[in-house]
Formats: sequence, structure tokens, C-alpha cells
Amino acid sequence: MSLVLENLSAAYGKLQVLHKINARAKPGELIGLVGPNGSGKSCLQKTIAGLIKPDTGMVRLEDQSIHLLAPRLRAQKIAWLAQERNTSWALPVRELVSLGRAPYRGLLGKLSFEDENAVDQALVSAYCLDLQTQNFDKLSGGEQARVLLARALAVGAPLILADEPTASLDPYFQISIMQSLKDEAKNGKIVIASLHDLTLARQFCDRLWVMNEGQLVADDKVGRALTNAVLERVFKIKTINGEITRVQKPGKI
Repeated sequence: MSLVLENLSAAYGKLQVLHKINARAKPGELIGLVGPNGSGKSCLQKTIAGLIKPDTGMVRLEDQSIHLLAPRLRAQKIAWLAQERNTSWALPVRELVSLGRAPYRGLLGKLSFEDENAVDQALVSAYCLDLQTQNFDKLSGGEQARVLLARALAVGAPLILADEPTASLDPYFQISIMQSLKDEAKNGKIVIASLHDLTLARQFCDRLWVMNEGQLVADDKVGRALTNAVLERVFKIKTINGEITRVQKPGKI
């Protein structure tokens, strides 16, 4: 199974965001999607997830266009971890995580034995088994992030998309989340996570997709993707004597 992006262009309304993206991902890879704010990372994630219809090109998973799949089947193949976190759910953690099994439930909505096992495994994989009886809205931000990851993992989808999964978390929870995603990739999933922290990207990702102004400007192993030229052109930073500094802006002293 592979994920293929072919000449993919997409927009937010009339605002063109993505411009002819071509890329591939295969099972066992944790791909870091990196780039400055406004570079198109979230738009690309949402287009791959089927939430945005492309203007041109297509997204193929297992040689099927994901935008032509029935919603229920697409929900079984793609697990989506959004950047926004709804913290107001007054639900026990286990019940919230079990929502990840919605694409498989019958008419009565009951969890099967297989569903319960998937929830158990997701709680373990996201390091939140000890939280399962607590109410979600009473947890810390980092704990909530792990629970929402567990809900995504409970789907059991071959493709996992995570939009800024470590945003606003302290180092412990950042590392916990990234380790969970890395483990999923090692278990044969395709995992694509958009990240701002290049240190986390270097440590955990197998490959990087570097976005800039709606285009994919680098697609390579971490050490080859983040060259000095890319850091300076895309991120406006460079290394001088081992220290990172911003690139001098034109017209500034």
C-alpha cells in the first residue's frame, strides 16, 4: 500500500494554496511535514484527508482516489488528528477513545470484541491507559492531546495524519506524542505529521516534506532535506559558528 499525490492543487475558497504537489509515502514511514506559517501544511493535510477537494490532480491510497471513496470507507482508511482540541467534552476517556471505532459500528452502535481490543491497544499506544476512567475535560492539555491521539489510533487506519500534534505541549508530552507516532510507523502505518519544531522532526522523522508558498520544495531524508540553503530560503534562519540566527531581512540594519 502506498500514498501518492499527483499534481495536487487545492484552495481555501478562491485563495489558491497548493500548487502541483507530487509526492509518495510508503508503509513504515513517519514523514514530517514542515514549513513556515502559511506555507500550505494544513491545507495539504486536509486535502489528503479528503476534507478539501483538490482543484487539480488527485490523492491515491492503495491505487484508489480517496476523494471518490464512500465517507465510511474513507474514515476506515484515514485517521485524522486535527490541530484544534475540543476540551469541553465531559466524557470518560475510554468512551471518547471508543469514538474512533465509529466507522465500524453496526446500526445499534455497540462495540464489538474487536472494537474493545482496538480501544485497549490505542490507550496503551498513546500512553494513557491509566486515564481511561477519568473525564476528558478534567485532564491537563498534554493528557488531552494523548487521549485525542488514542482516539485517532483506535481507528486502526493504514494512514495517520496529525496536524501539529505537539503544539503548545511541554517537552515530556511532545516526546510522548512523537514516540507514539514513530511506533505506529514501525508497525507498518504511513504517518504524516506537520511540525514546527525542527529538532523533533530531526529526531523522530524518517523523511521530511518541506513546504514553502504552497509548493513542495524538498522531499528527502532528514539530513538531506534541511540543507543550509533550505533553512535560509524557507525558514529564514542559518547557522553561524554552530549557533542559529535569523537571516538579515532586506533593508534592515
